[in-house]
Amino acid sequence: MPFFEVIAKDISCLVREGIFFIQNGGKLPVWVAAPTYPSKKTTLSKIARMNKARLTNKLVANPDVIVYFENATYGSASALRRKYPKAKIINVNCPDISKERVHVVHLEALGYSMNLNPKTYIGVAVEKSDENAVHDGQEVVCPVAYPKTDAVYQKVLDNTNEAGEYVDIRVPVIAGKIPLVYLKFKTLKNRFTNKAHRATLHKPEDLFSEEEISQIEKYAAAMKVDFCEFDVLRHNGNKKIYIIDVNKTPYGPPEPLNQKDKAIALKKLSDAFMQLINSKL
Repeated sequence: MPFFEVIAKDISCLVREGIFFIQNGGKLPVWVAAPTYPSKKTTLSKIARMNKARLTNKLVANPDVIVYFENATYGSASALRRKYPKAKIINVNCPDISKERVHVVHLEALGYSMNLNPKTYIGVAVEKSDENAVHDGQEVVCPVAYPKTDAVYQKVLDNTNEAGEYVDIRVPVIAGKIPLVYLKFKTLKNRFTNKAHRATLHKPEDLFSEEEISQIEKYAAAMKVDFCEFDVLRHNGNKKIYIIDVNKTPYGPPEPLNQKDKAIALKKLSDAFMQLINSKL
């Protein structure tokens, strides 16, 4: 980042935190999110601003909130554990969000999975990188004689609606509970990407049965994640839900969501997060 841009951002941050200090009556809550500093588009950054808190990735003494925040498939919270050995650290027990880990926990929590053996399966499958948030999925014909060692192979899920849109279900989970759900609608071109052309806000019970809500909550507990979002697809073939991705550094609410629903969603997410930090993990 250019030097003068860094200075401008630092000044902007100081001004904002000064305003928060005054608004809080001479106090400024400090939230540590490390090792990765959350961008302003992340859900955590928006929640921090809503609660007039300073967000930093510097390991300062005695912060009010500590979040293990690392946009990596295989991460490590060792630095946070050393610095704050007795503190409550959100997401500290979830360093691995690889596709293989998603598959293992899915089988454990829901009793079924979408993964296939590409050497023996006959038909079309989806080939994806084992890395998280790569969005490189593509259809391949199995059997595959020499599968990629850094990829997983999964069942092709039909998640289309009557209009021919591909419907992703984005599920925030905070402290083991689902405060809200988004539907994200995609074109065929963007099916395996994160780009949606529209989005809608829903209550979890509007889209999931009681059993499915329980399965998702069980899945979150097995992944040992406190603050996250899941990408879920409902397969038209058997009507079952499949959790295909775990994102512990979520961005949201989705950009295509209208402004009114964005405000409603952020308030619900903030309330759930504040309950989380005031609870015992």
